[in-house]
Amino acid sequence: MFPLSRFRVEDESMQPTLEPGDYVLVNRWAYRTRAPSPGDLVVVEDPEVPTRFLIKRVSETLGSREVRLMGDNEAVSRDSRTFGSVAIERIIGKVWLRLKR
Repeated sequence: MFPLSRFRVEDESMQPTLEPGDYVLVNRWAYRTRAPSPGDLVVVEDPEVPTRFLIKRVSETLGSREVRLMGDNEAVSRDSRTFGSVAIERIIGKVWLRLKR
């Protein structure tokens, strides 16, 4: 598996950090040797729609197995306030670079 993947920002949940239409490069290997830290931007499998991906910020780590995720635009974000904590195994990788549209 190649360590970098590209994802497109689809919604407004990460504004003003990321805008709809932006792309992000994601390091899939970022968490092979360490756990996510609060503040990290990550791409995660949507817990409610497994064929979809979400870009969120890690707000809290819960032990070594779960994280809570939040969108920067809390008014429109569907995040851990909606679907609860997320298993670390669902994290695709850490956002490494933003590419503006």
